[in-house]
Amino acid sequence: MVNLSMMVRRVDAFLDLVGVAVGATLLALGVETCHEGGSLGWPAVGAALLLINLEVARRRFARRRRPTSSP
Repeated sequence: MVNLSMMVRRVDAFLDLVGVAVGATLLALGVETCHEGGSLGWPAVGAALLLINLEVARRRFARRRRPTSSP
């Protein structure tokens, strides 16, 4: 039988990492667009999204690493 709880935790961790990858990609594309004469808003949005996703991933992984005390 499949342990659904463990599978959900792994998918959740994977999605946290995907969010960081999306933020980094948007930042890279924003910088490239800015260098080609585009708006400064794209790199700013990419940087904000990357920082938010990094913070979310850091908090979730820190919570997963903390051992739970059993009575």
